[in-house]
Amino acid sequence: MNINRRDWLKTAFLGSAALTLSPLEFLANETPNFNELKNSNETIRLCFNENPFGTSPKALEAMQKSLSLSSRYDFKLADVLCEKIAGNNNVKKENILVSAGSSFLLELITKYVSLDKGHIIIPDPSFTIFAPIAEFLGMSKSVIELNDKKKIDLEKMKNSIQKDTKLIYICNPNNPTGDLLSRLEIENFIKSIPDNIIVLVDEAYIEFTTQKSLSDLVDVYKNLIVTRTFSKLYGFAGARLGYAIGNPKLIVELKKLQSWSGAEISVVTMAGAIAGMDDKEFISKVLDNNQKVKDFTISEFNKRGIKTIPSSANFVYFSLENYKSDYFKKLKEAKILGGKTYEEKGKWTRISLGTIEEMRKYFDVIS
Repeated sequence: MNINRRDWLKTAFLGSAALTLSPLEFLANETPNFNELKNSNETIRLCFNENPFGTSPKALEAMQKSLSLSSRYDFKLADVLCEKIAGNNNVKKENILVSAGSSFLLELITKYVSLDKGHIIIPDPSFTIFAPIAEFLGMSKSVIELNDKKKIDLEKMKNSIQKDTKLIYICNPNNPTGDLLSRLEIENFIKSIPDNIIVLVDEAYIEFTTQKSLSDLVDVYKNLIVTRTFSKLYGFAGARLGYAIGNPKLIVELKKLQSWSGAEISVVTMAGAIAGMDDKEFISKVLDNNQKVKDFTISEFNKRGIKTIPSSANFVYFSLENYKSDYFKKLKEAKILGGKTYEEKGKWTRISLGTIEEMRKYFDVIS
C-alpha cells in the first residue's frame, strides 16, 4: 500500500475528526460514576489498569534531570530510546515506531489500513477504541464474540475473513478479560490467513506474563505488527509512551502518516523511559506485588461466590450475576471507581488491581 501526499492529508484530517473525544476521555465517559468522582482527591481509581506502585525511582530521577532540556527540540534521545527498545525486544531499530502511548499507534495503524477502504475484524469485548475511527473512514467491521471460555475466538475470526479484509486485531492478554492466547495459537493463526491482511497484536499486558512476545516474528511474518506500552508495567500512563514493532517496510509506510514521527513525545518522557528500562529492581517489585494482589483479589472473590476467570494481567474479570446488591452504588458511596460492564447484558465487569490496602477497602465495601 503506497501513500501519497493527498492520501496523507485526507487521512490525517478525517482521523482527527473521527472522534470528538480523546481515547482517554472516551474510556472515562464509559466508566460508571467517573464524572462524579474524578475531581476528589479521596477517589480510589480501580478502573484504568494503571500501575498503583508508581514509577521507577531511576526514571523519575532521569526525568527531573532532563527538565533543563525542555527548551530544545530533541535530536538525540529518540534514537537512544529506539535503540534501547529494539535491544530489549531482540529486533533492529528499523523495526520500531514510537509514539505518545500505544493507543495512538492503534489509531495510526487504523488510518493506514483505511486508505483503500475495506473490512476489519475485532473481538468483543476488547480494547477496540480505534473501531469508530475505522468506521468513520469507511471501513466495515465484523465483531466476534468471545467463546464460552471467555477466550478470543480465532477460528471464528478466520471464518469471518472477506475479500477486502485489511486488519485483524488481537489483544493478548485481552483487555478486559485478562485471558492469554498462547504464542503458538497466534502464530498458527497468522500462518493460516492471507498474508495481505495485517494482524495487529496488542501486547500492552504481555510483561505481566512469562510468555515470550511475538515481536521476534515481525520479520518472519510481514503482516504482523505488535504494539506495546510503558503505561502499565513502567507506570508511564501519565507520561505517555508506547511503541510498535513491525517489519521495516511497514514501519516506513506508517511513518508517512506522521509529519514528524515521535515528535509528540517529550524529552522528559524519553529520558525517564531510557532509565526505567534499566531499573530491574523496580520492575521485579511491580511484578511481585501485582501477583500478590491478584492472588488476594481472586481469593476474596472466591470467598464471596463471585465467578472470575484466570487473569494474565493487572486486573480481574468477574461476574456480577450472583451479586445481589447495587455494586456501582456501593463503589460510588465509598469513592471507588471500578470498570464498566460487559457481556450477557452487563453481567461481567473488570476491576483493576490496586495496592493491597486499596483492595482490602474495596472488598470491605462490596461486602
